[in-house]
Formats: sequence, structure tokens, C-alpha cells
Amino acid sequence: MANDVSMDEVRQLTEQHYQSFLQARLAGAKALARLDAAMQARHAVLPMPITLRELALLPQLRDASLLALARSPHSGHWSRDDIGDTDPAQELAGDAAYADFARVILEEAAAHVAAIHAGQLPYVADAAFATADSGVLARAARVASYRDDAWFAPVIATLLPQVCVAPGTAKSAPSQSLAMALGHGVETIPTQASLEALRAALDQVRHAGIRKKLERNLKPAEKALRARSALPGLIGVS
Repeated sequence: MANDVSMDEVRQLTEQHYQSFLQARLAGAKALARLDAAMQARHAVLPMPITLRELALLPQLRDASLLALARSPHSGHWSRDDIGDTDPAQELAGDAAYADFARVILEEAAAHVAAIHAGQLPYVADAAFATADSGVLARAARVASYRDDAWFAPVIATLLPQVCVAPGTAKSAPSQSLAMALGHGVETIPTQASLEALRAALDQVRHAGIRKKLERNLKPAEKALRARSALPGLIGVS
């Protein structure tokens, strides 16, 4: 295995890799190299290219951002059951390096799924994105929503509806995990654009499981947007 990292080390280092990064940063270059080797070994078995890109970004983040990721039990997965807990995306929204990263990966994801729908890339059910990467993409969407960035509106208008529905008439979807994770994000921190994207997704989705999940997100998202709209200083929320 790469750099002689054992399977036990791979499991130990990658299960909580944000915590592992903080510990390795204190320990020095050799520990950081072992973490990288462990993540690469896991990637060889369970692909997670976007997660690896986020790992490469960690040295550029503020300490508060790293602590938010390392401390949160929701860094790997965020669901509607977690709403009300501290969302690490809220801290990351104030970190310029992470905000830039969020924009890049979301714009790439939207372009990727649009290419699938245009027939420029082959469609394989539930294979548009690695399941392990869905949490990173969904967190990036929440970061953009907390910031209420203008660029996010056209991105989520493409990404959420198109990730929920297959090209043609199949009842499958490009990525069930990302579709549901994005829906939870809309409920957590809605913008006008993300709420419209959620409604568009519900108009199109044919996958019964995704529809059921997104329907649960809709009314709470509408309520949360009304509450958010009442707060002063929010741009682009109406």
C-alpha cells in the first residue's frame, strides 16, 4: 500500500480525516504524508476526488474553519435531522479560501450534470458523483447560501433539478445522495434561488424516494426563507 500505510491506519486516519489533519499538522510533515497516503488508499477503493481536493485545501483555511470541521459530528453528512445543530458551513462561509473552493466545485458539478443531460457524457444511474463527495458538494452549497452569493443562483438552478432526474424517461437519477443532500441544504439555509430550484426539482423528479425526501424539505424551506427574509442586511433574499 502507498507509503506502507496499513489498512488499520487507513481506517483510523480517514474515518475522521479533519481531526486527523489537525493532529498531523501538529506532528509534522511525515504525519501529513501518511494522512495523504491513507486518503489516497481509500480513494483507490472508494473514489472521492472532490474530498481529496478539499483535503488539499485544508492548509489554506483559517484555524476557526478547521476547528469547525474537526469538531462537528456533521462534517461528513448533514441531514434534516441535524438542522438546529451548529453547521460547520456557517463558519466556512466567512473563510474566503473555502468560499472560492465552494464556487469552483459547484460550478464544475453543475456543468458536469448539464453535460450528462445534453448527451455529451454517458448517463449511468447514480454515478454522476461519488457518494463520498456528496457531503462536500452539499456543504459547499450551504456555504454559498449562507453567503447569499449571486453566482449561486444559476448554479443551483441547474444542479438541483438535473441531479434529481435522469435524461429521457428513466425513473433513476444521476445522484440520489447529492439530490437528497442538496434538498436538506435548502431546508437548512434557503435562498430564493435555491427554493425555486427545489420546486423545479419536484416538478421534474420521477424517482419516488427522492421525491419523498424533497417533499419533506419544501414547506420547512419556505418557512425558513420567510424568517430569513425578515432579517436585515440580507442581499438577494425576497
